[in-house]
Amino acid sequence: MGLTDVASIQAEYPTSTRHFLLIGFLGMFVGSIVFCYLAMKKKGNNITQTVTFIIASVAAGAYYSMWSGYGVTKKVEAEGPQRFIFWGRYIDWLITTPLLLYDIATVVDAELGEIVMLLGVDVLMIVAGFIGASVLHPYKWAWWTLGMFFFAIIMWMFVGFYARCRENKPEVADKYKVLLALTVVSWCVYPIMWVIGSEGLAAVSLDVEVGFVCLADLVAKVAFGLYLLFAVLPADEEGESAEKTSLV
Repeated sequence: MGLTDVASIQAEYPTSTRHFLLIGFLGMFVGSIVFCYLAMKKKGNNITQTVTFIIASVAAGAYYSMWSGYGVTKKVEAEGPQRFIFWGRYIDWLITTPLLLYDIATVVDAELGEIVMLLGVDVLMIVAGFIGASVLHPYKWAWWTLGMFFFAIIMWMFVGFYARCRENKPEVADKYKVLLALTVVSWCVYPIMWVIGSEGLAAVSLDVEVGFVCLADLVAKVAFGLYLLFAVLPADEEGESAEKTSLV
C-alpha cells in the first residue's frame, strides 16, 4: 500500500471515526506516560507497572496507525458497500490481552499451567476473530463462533480465579471482583460490535462501532491498569505484610 492509498483511506473515514481513533491514541498515550512514571518510581519488583506501561504503549501505537490510515483495509461482501476492517486492532489485542490476563492471573498466584492455558486460549480467540473478520459470509460466522468458545473458557477461568481469591486473599476479593468486572464488561463489547459492526452484519455505522470499541479499549487498558495499581495491588501488599507480621 502506498502513501497515496493510506491518505485516501484516511480521507474516507467519517469525521467522528477519525475523532474516536484520535481519542483512543491520546488516551492510551497519556496512560502510557503515567504507567511509565509509576514503573520508574517503583522500588523493587515493578513488573506489574512495566506490563501496564507496555499495554498502553502498544495500544497507543495501534490507534495512531489506524487514525493515520494504516492498520486498516477494505473488504467487499457479495452484497453491499465496502467495509473497513481495522486489522490494527487485532495486532494490538494479540500483544496486549495476554499481558492483561497475566496481570489478572498473578494477583491470585495462578499456577504456571493455568497461566499458559489462559494466555494460549486468548491468542486463539484473537486469531479466530481476525480470520473471521478477513473472510466472507457465511464462513466468517464459524470463526466468530470458535472465538466465542475460547472467550467462554476465559470467562470460566475468571470464575475460578475469583473463588480462589475469596478463599486465599479475602482482603483483596472485593477489589479483585471490580477488576474482573472491568475486564468482563469491556471485553463483552468486542464480540457484540464484531457482530453488528463492519466484520459482521454492518448494522451500525462505522462511527458507532469505532466509538464503542475505543471506549471499551480505554476501560480495558487504562482504567484497568489504574485500578490494578492503585486499588488491588496496595490491598494485596497490605495483606501480605499483615500475614508476615502475624507469623512473626
